[in-house]
Amino acid sequence: MFSHKFSCGDFQTLTKMTETGITFDPPVYEQRYCATIQILEDARWTDQISKVVEFGCAEMRFFQLMRRIETIEHIGLVDIDEPLLMRNVTSVNPLVSDYIRRRVSPLNVQILHGSVADSSEELRDTDAVVALELIEHVYDDVLAKIPVNIFGFMQPKLVVFSTPNSDFNVIFTRFNPLLPNGFRHEDHKFEWTREEFKNWCLGIVEKYPNYMFSLTGVGNPPKEYESVGHVSQIAIFVRKDLLEMQLVNPLVSKPNIDKESTPYKLIHSVEYPFYVDTRTEKEKIWTEVQIEFQRFKRHFNSCEVEVDTCQDTCSMPIAVLLDRLEHVGATKELIEELIQENNLKVENECVFIDNSDQESDWSDPYELSDRLSQEGVLVDQEREEECWDQSPES
Repeated sequence: MFSHKFSCGDFQTLTKMTETGITFDPPVYEQRYCATIQILEDARWTDQISKVVEFGCAEMRFFQLMRRIETIEHIGLVDIDEPLLMRNVTSVNPLVSDYIRRRVSPLNVQILHGSVADSSEELRDTDAVVALELIEHVYDDVLAKIPVNIFGFMQPKLVVFSTPNSDFNVIFTRFNPLLPNGFRHEDHKFEWTREEFKNWCLGIVEKYPNYMFSLTGVGNPPKEYESVGHVSQIAIFVRKDLLEMQLVNPLVSKPNIDKESTPYKLIHSVEYPFYVDTRTEKEKIWTEVQIEFQRFKRHFNSCEVEVDTCQDTCSMPIAVLLDRLEHVGATKELIEELIQENNLKVENECVFIDNSDQESDWSDPYELSDRLSQEGVLVDQEREEECWDQSPES
């Protein structure tokens, strides 16, 4: 096993038990989604996660969060329920805002009808696998094939499983009996205790020693019931080379597809719009120079010391400009070349900036960035948040 801590620390959640029932704020499915996003974005491996496959994607709600991770360029959404996939097929299409504020990298999304137990060409070269509240829905024959397909055939760098913690059911039964099948959901084939889930994970790493795992969970128990653990337990499997450890066995370069596997059926595929910066490096740096000029002018014109704010020019030390632009690869020679090409006056190692037309200046450098983005320069901006009316199973 290895130790895993969420990068943003413990979730600020509230579990409340009243005389009539128990509530989770935010809902458990939201906590599960947020936990999985944090796992995918862990600084130790996020830049190595380009292709993600989600098994049991259902209504594809988790996809709406996952697609915002810019380092992910391929997402496969797999489910055995083809009618369900067909009803939600358009939910993966880009929004209008995706065309206005484009991604910085490409994103291909595929909706695939198939089983988590079947190997298929579409699963090759997968970096991360996500299977949230899935394994408890499958029969033993499928459950036995899941590790073979994921850890044997796919060999991903990262795998995230979540499943209900049956130790927590003692709290649920205080208010309502479990369903006739003895579980929380009518389609559950089993619900594991924490010990049973841990043993399943141990069996996987014993058979596939290239992996280590860590156990965590979401949905805190009420006070005085801490011994039952989380309502939903999570296992994080990491391939050892992702932790800079030596692999026990070499990876299979092109593992064979199980002859008994049913090939996946492609339901829908879409390419997201992304920004392609066609400017030369010199043009990019000139844009950065202009932004720094505007920032300097803003500071110059708002300075509290006594200066003649009506003067037509202000002078910015080239050394200051260089210091601010070193992170984009600017050199003193290049900056001087750009200054010369744009006919700017230089004196005493300072460049003179036109300050005559104050009304045409942007009062904030980010306003300039917005203006530049309209001219083809990408500017980061948070996309709109989305919400869903219906909550998935807890």
